[in-house]
Amino acid sequence: MSDRTHQSTLTATEDEELDAIDWTFPAADTQYLTHGLHTYPARMIPQIPDALLNHFLNHGEIEEEDTVYDPFSGSGTTAVEARLHGLNAKANDINPFACMLTKAKAVPIGRSTLDAAYRDLRSELKVELRKLSEKYENDDEIEIDLPAVRDGWFPEPQLHHLAHIRDEVSALEGDYSEDVVRFFRVVLSKVTRQTSYQRNGEFKRYRMAPEDREDHDPDVYALFTNKAEENISLMGSYSDRVDSDLDTDVYYADSRKAEDIDDNSVDMVITSPPYGDHGTTVAYGQFSQDPAIVADRREYDEMRNVDKEGLGGSASSLNDLDDLEDRSPSLGETIEVLDEKDGRAQDALDFFTDYYAVMEQVARVTKPGQPVAWVVANRTMSRVNIPTHLITYELCLDIGYEHEVTLPREIPQKTLPWENAPENTPGVKGDLMANENIVVVRAPE
Repeated sequence: MSDRTHQSTLTATEDEELDAIDWTFPAADTQYLTHGLHTYPARMIPQIPDALLNHFLNHGEIEEEDTVYDPFSGSGTTAVEARLHGLNAKANDINPFACMLTKAKAVPIGRSTLDAAYRDLRSELKVELRKLSEKYENDDEIEIDLPAVRDGWFPEPQLHHLAHIRDEVSALEGDYSEDVVRFFRVVLSKVTRQTSYQRNGEFKRYRMAPEDREDHDPDVYALFTNKAEENISLMGSYSDRVDSDLDTDVYYADSRKAEDIDDNSVDMVITSPPYGDHGTTVAYGQFSQDPAIVADRREYDEMRNVDKEGLGGSASSLNDLDDLEDRSPSLGETIEVLDEKDGRAQDALDFFTDYYAVMEQVARVTKPGQPVAWVVANRTMSRVNIPTHLITYELCLDIGYEHEVTLPREIPQKTLPWENAPENTPGVKGDLMANENIVVVRAPE
């Protein structure tokens, strides 16, 4: 890791280079290599960290074996791109499922190792699942520890099939590394969502209509083997390209405290914070609930609390900053409008109070003068536009960051709620989010 200090801010030419990039990346493949292992809500496309890392590497702002940090890791987009660029990575997430995905995507595993583990896993699997189906049809006793999913969300005997595969994956632990076991758990988590009655195209928990459930009879074995073979191919290609000696440290931790990250220990930050409190925008915990319970043996209550514990969530323990609105004029004006409309002013304050705490921690852990990129989307609350990019800019300046450039982009690829109806009035909808901004700043000196 470099011990150099930042010498100068971006030149006008470097700013122009960043401005010249089409940050929309139309028609780009966002699922290449391990980015394609598993879906995740509102995922930052890999082309963003790829372009940022290339730029700052080319200009000597960072160098190989430096460390990139993402305080909102999600599915690990930044961590994967860090490894692809010869960099170490550190990441936090408050969602244990996101931590599992980040490690599974970023840590390379050789193709021959995965092939051997897959042969062991698959050897008797089809026969065993058929026997389970026969026992279920005959009302025979089935001795298996079913996952603690909610009633009415899975067909049977498919839930028994998922539980059996979970146990077979766990049995690999005696002969293979934790990384290998984690890899197949991610395969199973994808199959879990496909097997459940979860409605297609939704990240929040919505069940299929009753008539559709009657016809839902997935072949768990086929789903699992198809996804396993697809993911083995993706991981094999990724593993061939990256340095296995680099480190990817992922912490199941709260970025408002970032207790596992040392002062001045990272060389660059690239992150895409949540757009708002999880319950009303992107429900990461709802998306993760069944896959984490089935594939990773997480408890129901733990997963139920993910959205409550996120930024601005009901379980947040931070007290409001009395002068937060003074630190950001754009936030102050937004709160005034929300107050006038009897809108969700307190929700907005709760979210930005938590966000500010993360900004402070990022300032602490990042080496002075090094680049920090916040990929943020504007949204609406109570039909009031929340200019997140301006609030981010102003709060960063208050902490002592130096602003470099703000780069706008459209987000046609993201699966997001483009419109919402906060009043829950039939036929009434409002714009939610259709563009992002990449706010690039420098850590305080």
